[in-house]
Amino acid sequence: MDHQDWDDDSSYRSAVRRTRITMAFALVATLLLLGGVAVALFGVSLFLHLVDSLSR
Repeated sequence: MDHQDWDDDSSYRSAVRRTRITMAFALVATLLLLGGVAVALFGVSLFLHLVDSLSR
């Protein structure tokens, strides 16, 4: 395994920046996925309610 030498602050800051960008991307992707699931569930329940109302 290669040992990372953090003597150079620019390398450390670059690594931290890449980590923050990756975490931000993961957060946005997760929120979009959860939002899509919520919209899909709401749409299905609305559709089923509409079908039930029209079938009476």
